[in-house]
Amino acid sequence: MKNVLILFTTGFGICLLVTVHAGLRTDQQRARQLLIVADDPAPMEAMAKGLQAKGDYHIQYTEQHNLAENLSSFYAVFMYIHGPMAPRTEKILIQYARQGGRLIILHHGIASARVKNPDWLKLTGIYMAPRNHPTRPWKVLANTTFTMVNLQPKHFITSHQVKYDRTIEYESSDSPSRPGQFPALDFKNTEVFLHQQFTDGREKTVLFGFHGVDPATGKEYQQDRGGWYKSAGKGWVFYYQPGHRASDFEHPAYLQILHNTLTWPPER
Repeated sequence: MKNVLILFTTGFGICLLVTVHAGLRTDQQRARQLLIVADDPAPMEAMAKGLQAKGDYHIQYTEQHNLAENLSSFYAVFMYIHGPMAPRTEKILIQYARQGGRLIILHHGIASARVKNPDWLKLTGIYMAPRNHPTRPWKVLANTTFTMVNLQPKHFITSHQVKYDRTIEYESSDSPSRPGQFPALDFKNTEVFLHQQFTDGREKTVLFGFHGVDPATGKEYQQDRGGWYKSAGKGWVFYYQPGHRASDFEHPAYLQILHNTLTWPPER
């Protein structure tokens, strides 16, 4: 088979080299094909540059209006949509995951705007109460430090070549629990989301918790919502809460965690 090399520049300024074959791609080739579906290019440019440095990835960026119906050629799809998500986009991404894809949701991919996407919340097993809820209101802590806590130190995704900033005392929100010392890394001047409530029991494997402080009140929060994954049909859904700013995706440990998410061999 003759190969054709195509050099092109994405909408967010990254020059990528794509190998196009006249026949079907091999599994090894497909493992390098990544797609970013987003509405904020700057943070995704930072992530893409970091991942490019770690692997021979071919990364494409698209906004919703240009999203193809069939994403099966991509080994993994990153979702980073802040604003409204069109029903068509919701359907395509859910179908991609359930048919065997690796769907990686970042930061505000699960936030208040997703209340208008009930199928998305069903897929992710998440409920967000109204902001005026008396005990567990959806809330955003802005301009604070997000401390990501490794709750699975022996897991490949959380541990393989990941260097943490420090260890902290953390008590799991899966009460009743006792505090312990866990590896942690900090994201400065970013956002923390409170009260992403699980609706799917024990379907998720929780990888990370978070520690955050409300700048207005000084109240501290620790919740097991920093990152997780679950199966979805033939595929997988991952979620990582950090990612409000481009600088979040420049943290070497976070980039390694995302790279590990791409290389982790799932066990059914």
